[in-house]
Amino acid sequence: MQTQPIVSDTFTLSGEHIDRLRQALQVVAHQARLAQNADYGRNVVDALIEAEELVGAQLARLDGALDDDRAEAEDLGAATRQRRASYPLYRAA
Repeated sequence: MQTQPIVSDTFTLSGEHIDRLRQALQVVAHQARLAQNADYGRNVVDALIEAEELVGAQLARLDGALDDDRAEAEDLGAATRQRRASYPLYRAA
């Protein structure tokens, strides 16, 4: 009789490329967390903890970059609207 729970090793990534990357990184972090509870030596557990931390840091960096790009695009859009508002209006004769 099998004592381990049956867990599917199949997953599906969806969305845009960046969404898929974030999902894959989340899977890596989750698997590293699960593997820490397995019966590995302390060196392997240390490596798994470090891998989970690195993935978490990369996810945070990616989220920060996405937020920065959104803010930059928003600022650029406001600047473009202001510049266009300053253009003189021409009438077709």
